[in-house]
Amino acid sequence: MLRSAITLKTLPGLALLLTSLFLAGCGKETYGTGVDPSAPVVAVQDIFLQPQLMGKTVTVAGKVYTQCESNGCWFVLQDDTAQIYIDLSTNNFELPPMPGRQVMATGTVTAFQNNLLLIAQGVETR
Repeated sequence: MLRSAITLKTLPGLALLLTSLFLAGCGKETYGTGVDPSAPVVAVQDIFLQPQLMGKTVTVAGKVYTQCESNGCWFVLQDDTAQIYIDLSTNNFELPPMPGRQVMATGTVTAFQNNLLLIAQGVETR
């Protein structure tokens, strides 16, 4: 009779290996310089309601509402309070397609043509 290569003794080790591989695949993805842990985390609406944030570096968190389809050079982040345009091209990095994914972005609050936006330095998936 042929014996199976997997025995009851090897099952716990195999389960641990598969779990480790699965968890390794679930790690954060970092783009640009990543999220700056020293930057204050603010709600998107705060960027629009607090003029003192202009020119400051902040972190926002939310989902990718829409993004540049051609090369991932920008996206619109939406949290529970509002939406904001996130520019990636100024700092020469891109995101792969990730509509609906939860992300955090660190960048500088700025205005362009009377619209507030965030010039991102880094983005991380959550």
